[in-house]
Amino acid sequence: MIRRAAPLLLVCFAVAPAAAQQYDDPTRLEPVVVSVTRMEQKAGDAPASVTVVTRDDIRASIGPSGTSRALVLVDGVPVNDAFGGWVYWNRIPLQGIQQIEVVRGGGSSAWGNYALGGVVQVITRRPTERAAFFEGSYGTRDTMNFDLLLHDVEGPFRIALEGSYFDTEGYMVVKKSRRGSIDIEADSRHSTFNGRVELVATPEASLFVSGTYYDEERGNGTPLQFNRTGYGAVAVGGRLGTVADGEWRLTLFADDQKFRSTFSTQAADRNSETLALDQRVPTTSAGSSLQWSRRFGEHLVGAGGDARWVSGETNEIVYNAGVFARTREAGGEQFIAGVFLQDVYTPHPAWEISGGLRGDYWLSWNGTRQDIPPAAGVPRSQTFNDIERIIPSARLATLFHATPTTDLRASAYQGFRVPTVNEQYRVFRVRNDVTVANATLRPELLVGGELGVQQRLGPFEGRVTGYWNEVQNLVANVTLATPLFDCPAGTTCRQRQNLDLARIRGVETELELRLSKEWRFVASYLFADARVVEASQQPGLEGKRLAQVPEHSASVGVRFQHPGWFNASLTARFVGDQYEDDLNTLPLGNYIVVDLMLSRAISKNVEIFAGVENLFDQTYSTGRTSEGVVSIGAPLLARAGLRLGF
Repeated sequence: MIRRAAPLLLVCFAVAPAAAQQYDDPTRLEPVVVSVTRMEQKAGDAPASVTVVTRDDIRASIGPSGTSRALVLVDGVPVNDAFGGWVYWNRIPLQGIQQIEVVRGGGSSAWGNYALGGVVQVITRRPTERAAFFEGSYGTRDTMNFDLLLHDVEGPFRIALEGSYFDTEGYMVVKKSRRGSIDIEADSRHSTFNGRVELVATPEASLFVSGTYYDEERGNGTPLQFNRTGYGAVAVGGRLGTVADGEWRLTLFADDQKFRSTFSTQAADRNSETLALDQRVPTTSAGSSLQWSRRFGEHLVGAGGDARWVSGETNEIVYNAGVFARTREAGGEQFIAGVFLQDVYTPHPAWEISGGLRGDYWLSWNGTRQDIPPAAGVPRSQTFNDIERIIPSARLATLFHATPTTDLRASAYQGFRVPTVNEQYRVFRVRNDVTVANATLRPELLVGGELGVQQRLGPFEGRVTGYWNEVQNLVANVTLATPLFDCPAGTTCRQRQNLDLARIRGVETELELRLSKEWRFVASYLFADARVVEASQQPGLEGKRLAQVPEHSASVGVRFQHPGWFNASLTARFVGDQYEDDLNTLPLGNYIVVDLMLSRAISKNVEIFAGVENLFDQTYSTGRTSEGVVSIGAPLLARAGLRLGF
């Protein structure tokens, strides 16, 4: 599936366009963002559609959601999973977040791989003094969460340490009408530790080292199905700047992960299951980035490069009717490196023009697979051909301040995403639907553009953006008429394949109204017409909607803030009809979910809060298998807690 990066956070946080001027504070400093061109700019001067989620927005929210085909960074370091590209949001506790920048549209000309649909940059809080921040909560379904953040300043050293723990008994993930005796609550537990030490030698020179440890155990709704993840990462870097020579930034990072997942075959009445697949997936990656930027009169110029190496494999035990059938080992290595050049030109205070060029080299090699004993007609050992590509990316954008209250933006861009090691080599199973890997996948290539207007009228601000994107070689899970050998009898067989051309076009709107210091109303809407245009190997897919992409998504929120009384945030999220599968035969209906958050400051250092997700306990579908088993989203979940800050 492919989506714009914006809905990722707009449906979860009550936010407004980054350049909004607060009704109660016309002198408010405009946020500075770095995610558009990799150089610091005021959000209102960025030649792209940007939303900034502030710390106050985060505290008033329930939490973040997932993303698709967008690059996610924490302080400039990519956190997309090296093996599969997904994001473990639980690795980023909310307590330590200062702000989040969301940039829509292709960002590959600056950031390279993964930035096909946009960029999400998480900026963490920086220590300014010795301080401690704690948040603890308990809620329904035996759900508990604890988060402790410690800051210290010792001479030139800035130290931040954060630990969090979450545990819940979970909920039934299968719709009640289809449940059997094997269905149990999908419980979940995870713990996270993040640490960062920064040496600030001068305002222009600093060094840092940071580390992360993450451990997760998650049930998948039946006794035999679970996921376990163990992850560790380290990063080091520095910044050096002078007026004469500009600013240099260097970052080195590495991570190691162990992932285990089990899958089962389930009877039609869901009263029995047998183990089908036990996967162990070790992954190691390392990368670096070097960037230089300097202002030359009306030009802000940036240049640099980055690289990442990934090695991953899947070690599997395959079962047939619960009896050992064979072992399967498959995996390979990837290396991707790119160089870029960016120029932001301001010929007039009302005009800004930015351009960027980038070239990336991608190599996928050492791809192998071994089956012992092999299935009928399958070689015992396979070696896959190396894949090598040079991928160019470009972007041209302009911003025109037509009046003091009206801004016009336009951009044209290219983007790309190389297939992940997961897509190339790992078999994936959801109940009795099996998706097979494909070692010959080609990179996705995007060409697109957008045109938008932003208008401010007193307490009102609105932004409307139209976009048009075409993606060649889109990777999709394609249903096969003739099953492959990795699909056992009685299962639906799909394979990851490149589709020749897909088109995603639509309109996005964000509105904000501030009636007073206390009241704030926000709304956002996204229309996305996402369809397959050409599929020479699967002509029956042409004209079909892309799986798991709703045409209509919207959110409406109201927020009340009164320091002497309380703070409240009410958000309603609407997700329109969509399809689970490529053939558009498995519909998922639309739904509306309402979330409520309340908080009150007891003193300068103490705050109590309570929140409810899915306030009206709506049952809504999030997935559907070929045999009609429907997965559902979270029911009503309530929690209450305490925040301390000293």
